[in-house]
Amino acid sequence: MSEKRGSASLPIKKRKLDGSASSSGSASDVKQGGEAAMEDPPPTEIADILDSLSASVENKPRKQDDNDNDNDDDDDEEDDDDDDDDDDTKFLVYRKSLTLDEVLFRRLVIPLEDAIEFMPEPSKYEGKYKLTELKLMDHKKRKWNMKASFDELSSSYLFSENWDKYLNKYELEPEDVIFLYEDSSDDKRLLIEFHRRKLHNINPKKFLVYKKSLTRDDVFYRRLVIPLADAVEFLPQPSKYRGRYEFTELKLMDHEKQMWNMRASFYKECSSYLVWENWDKYLNKYELEPEDVILFYEDPIDIHFHIEFQKRKPERNNNPKDATD
Repeated sequence: MSEKRGSASLPIKKRKLDGSASSSGSASDVKQGGEAAMEDPPPTEIADILDSLSASVENKPRKQDDNDNDNDDDDDEEDDDDDDDDDDTKFLVYRKSLTLDEVLFRRLVIPLEDAIEFMPEPSKYEGKYKLTELKLMDHKKRKWNMKASFDELSSSYLFSENWDKYLNKYELEPEDVIFLYEDSSDDKRLLIEFHRRKLHNINPKKFLVYKKSLTRDDVFYRRLVIPLADAVEFLPQPSKYRGRYEFTELKLMDHEKQMWNMRASFYKECSSYLVWENWDKYLNKYELEPEDVILFYEDPIDIHFHIEFQKRKPERNNNPKDATD
């Protein structure tokens, strides 16, 4: 693909969401944290944690993998509005059943007559069509920056960059349906969702995204510390709102199918997320101690993560699942 010579804004023609269109990956099911008005955790406890971390937590470089698709450095400073979970704020702008070629050749083809609903008219620079960037957010609040080139022969936009990673992430197949929505609460990104052709296509396998042996501070101060280098595997990059880092909401389901809504705050001093709200209750419920191991898993379908644990001493292990690497 040729280098990007220009990038145009994306004027969107709104079309009211058709209530009949459904999706297994629903962006409205996930509510992102980030309310600047909320109070921070008790400052005395945070100060103690930061002091204890200063000598032990390294500022590791950010990992790059197929799940890390936010390649625009400016996105770190973008203000992401909270989703109000109201379908009235969502407008369907495109819907398509994936073809075999789109899955096999890793190229999403959108005819120009459909693309003009949410993309600019193709334009040339020095005799070549300019690349067009499309910023998307999926139902798990992951950001996907895709680039499209205009093919004059087919009169279509061809999306390639990061489209293959989106396909692999959610294991999409031919005849699965994708939806693109405009969200009135966020004019920077479109929402992307999908609907599977067959329910048995869904792969129930869970993927381990984080594992940690609990430290004394994690237990004593009732704050789980996750270094940013590890957190980027399953949490968004820290972003600020009015000069303060936003809260990030973490939805977890334990081995007893109980849901835990936790909140995490980013602290630049230790380059880590501190998970605090309801973490103490989880510790108390399962009587976790230092050196016990916690494991976070991601399910390709669920909008939440799964949390399990392993006791340091086998006789104390009341977790019915054998969590493995």
